[in-house]
Amino acid sequence: MKKELKIAVLTAVITLTLSGCASNPDSASNLAADAKQSETITQINEFKKAQDNAEQQVSQGDKDELSWFATKEIEEANKALAEAKEYYAKFEFDPSEANNSTGLFTSTTNLEAANESLNKFNSYMNKARSLKTSALSTLSEAFDYRTQLNKIGAQAYFPSTIKELETELKTLVDQIAEDEIDDAIAAQPALVAKQRALEAKTVTKIYLSDAQQELNKLVKSDINQHAPKSVSRVSALLNATIAFIATNPRDTDEIKKKADDVLFSAKRAQQIALTVKKLKALSQKDYEDYVTSYEKILFEISKTLGAEDKRDLSFEQQGKALTAFIEAEMKNKDQSETAQQELRKELKDQKSYSELLEEKISSLTANLADVKQSLADSLVEKEAATQAATAKEEATKIALEASTEEKAQSEAEKTDTVSAE
Repeated sequence: MKKELKIAVLTAVITLTLSGCASNPDSASNLAADAKQSETITQINEFKKAQDNAEQQVSQGDKDELSWFATKEIEEANKALAEAKEYYAKFEFDPSEANNSTGLFTSTTNLEAANESLNKFNSYMNKARSLKTSALSTLSEAFDYRTQLNKIGAQAYFPSTIKELETELKTLVDQIAEDEIDDAIAAQPALVAKQRALEAKTVTKIYLSDAQQELNKLVKSDINQHAPKSVSRVSALLNATIAFIATNPRDTDEIKKKADDVLFSAKRAQQIALTVKKLKALSQKDYEDYVTSYEKILFEISKTLGAEDKRDLSFEQQGKALTAFIEAEMKNKDQSETAQQELRKELKDQKSYSELLEEKISSLTANLADVKQSLADSLVEKEAATQAATAKEEATKIALEASTEEKAQSEAEKTDTVSAE
């Protein structure tokens, strides 16, 4: 709305200016002045378009973080744009001011000064974009880690560390802006090492927090007293996972799997500790019942699977026998599945052969039908030809007989005539 109002006012001013250029507008003497005024209006219009484009560059520059990559250049660009706006304000509503000088001791007009300031703005913006491109290219590894840290949300877990690393990266970016590129390149490895360490630390925080808490509970509780080996195994698995993350922080699937293994081991340690604790609390008279309870578990498994009763063996032997039975059953199952697959393949092959045979038979049957029809047609044609020939012979014979009779009758008539005479 504000922009439309400015255009309306500008149009009115232009109209008044043009109408006031001469007392008689319909005069050839005014054409030169009119042409110059039109040229000025065109130049003002072009400047306004360029200024609008500059505003768009500022907006895009904010989105592209240009002020972070080229702080000084953006500051200078903003100053230049502000100057251009100041000069434009002098002739925004009065085009006749466009060609007035900016001061007493200069010939530079307001329009020229506005364009010069706008050119400075564009120059600084181009330099800022160039510096950003150079920084991203020169410090590509550091910026890759910066992107990854943002992706995994490191800011939420370690905000102070992120702030420190951002400050260090900004220092390197400023060095590039000051044309101290070699210094920035030399300092990058140290920064990258810190970024890599923070990435691993963040991933560990995300995926191993629960596992670390479980281990702390095990260590602080009496579980560590009753099942020290199991707790030690949990600790070893956790440390191995942390080491894996340090070298493979982006292998998320494997990290999740290892984290689950740690939690599983922690829960297993708890169960073992509870069992040991229960054993320690048993009196001698309860030993037999405790042993038979585990024997019952093994027997129920064997019975469910259809395995032979092996309770006359030790627990270790029962376990081995049960394992051997399961492996044999699985092998038989595999063999059965293999046999079924082969049978299916044979049936499929037979079906394919049968389908092919049926197709051939159908084709031969169709061909035989065609042959039969052809023979039948030939026989019909032959019979028709024979009948036609016979009919022709009969007709010829009858014609000959008729001719003979006619000739004999003619001779008889001649004889009768002679006798009468």
